[in-house]
Amino acid sequence: MKSLLKSLSWILLIPFLHIAAALFIPDFVRIALPHLLLMYGILCGLTVVHLFVVSRVVRRHKQQSAMIVMAMNMLKMLLSIVLLFVVVVPFTGKGGAVAVNFGVAYLFFLIFDSQLVLLMLRGDN
Repeated sequence: MKSLLKSLSWILLIPFLHIAAALFIPDFVRIALPHLLLMYGILCGLTVVHLFVVSRVVRRHKQQSAMIVMAMNMLKMLLSIVLLFVVVVPFTGKGGAVAVNFGVAYLFFLIFDSQLVLLMLRGDN
């Protein structure tokens, strides 16, 4: 539990700095804060669903859990990109700023998700 809290505290710096930059340096981020929060909301929802399913898979299918987790990560990535183009892009418009900000948000959730899945697979939960 101690390693989980330590890892999460460092990982949570990414969205904190990203959202702070959107608030205080909007010319640097080049995307409106509500659109950035929409991206984080979509990715958060997908991550919660992913972690819920992974926790079930790890308990029931220990031997195949690594392969199933990898397949689910690919599915989550595809759904993230589809939702980006279906939900976010119509509000923000196409552009490099949207792609970069989505990449930063996705990177945060990828690291966060991977850390929690590794802790689940090791049995530290």
